[in-house]
Amino acid sequence: MNKINVAVVGAGIYGIHHVHAYLQNPQVNLVGVCDLSAEIREKIAGEYHVKTYTNTEELFANETVDAMSIATPDSFHVEPALHAIEKGVHILVEKPLATSSDDCRKIIRAANAKGIKVGVDFHKRWDPVAINVYKALRDQENTGFPIRGYMSMDDTIDVPTKWFKWGHTSSPVHFLGIHCFDLIRWYMGCEAKSVYAVGSKELLLKEHNIDSYDSVQTIVEFENGCSWVVENSWVLPSGFPKDNDGRTTILTSKKFFRIDSQDRGIQIYAEDKGRTPNVYFFNEWNGKQFGFGVEPINEFIDAVIHDRPYMASDIDGLESAKIAEAAHLSLRTGNKMVIEREK
Repeated sequence: MNKINVAVVGAGIYGIHHVHAYLQNPQVNLVGVCDLSAEIREKIAGEYHVKTYTNTEELFANETVDAMSIATPDSFHVEPALHAIEKGVHILVEKPLATSSDDCRKIIRAANAKGIKVGVDFHKRWDPVAINVYKALRDQENTGFPIRGYMSMDDTIDVPTKWFKWGHTSSPVHFLGIHCFDLIRWYMGCEAKSVYAVGSKELLLKEHNIDSYDSVQTIVEFENGCSWVVENSWVLPSGFPKDNDGRTTILTSKKFFRIDSQDRGIQIYAEDKGRTPNVYFFNEWNGKQFGFGVEPINEFIDAVIHDRPYMASDIDGLESAKIAEAAHLSLRTGNKMVIEREK
């Protein structure tokens, strides 16, 4: 079997999952990992015997790369993406594709000019629950048409205060809401028309000196007439039994869906804290990862090798980023924002 050469840029909290996926994928040679952290580079080299570099300039000067994962912080996706495209490398970018629609368009234009495949790791689309809902919504004869929806996705306060140091450069909209916007677009099969958002900026700013919103509530109207309320925060108490919480309800003309993404069927209690792990996201058995966290990474490799479409494209990244951008504009102005269609 011919293998392709793959690299990872950003091997922190989430990027390490890409490293594990590629090490276990029989179609992949993991030729290099880039990270600014000397500690992470040392760990990767020592534990996995993979070459490490501080930046993509060093990587491309020393390795032949066919595809690359970009798992840097939210606001630092554009530079490595454009550099990879310039070198003719296909890229899988962790959500969001970029934190502005203009930066998304830069990536798309560059990729189109070079014939490069760009995927966005909107892994929620691979969740078995989401796939079940998507298929049911496509069956309009039995499900009817969507009337309204609600989706929440929240993280504990440990995420912006302890997990990483760049919370001030992002927001619950970019970090969590982008997942919601993409999943809802996928469910609806059409684009957003308008966005109105309100938010709170108190707890993180006053108690942790992090200039970011604690919580944002967004109303999104879609072209099919369905409206959604989306709630995102990253200040749930540390004692919450899982690092995140998620709920969805969808009312259609014939059915009502209620989805609990927090409790995945297992509850574990100890003296200090209860836990409800997501056993469907990343799991491992007999030295092999499985779950809807690793599936989109491996599927991107298949898409590159067989030159077929990837389920979450750069256009999906752009359209979701436009909703997030409109939410931030609405937060700043207090106005309802109309989303312009691409020409």
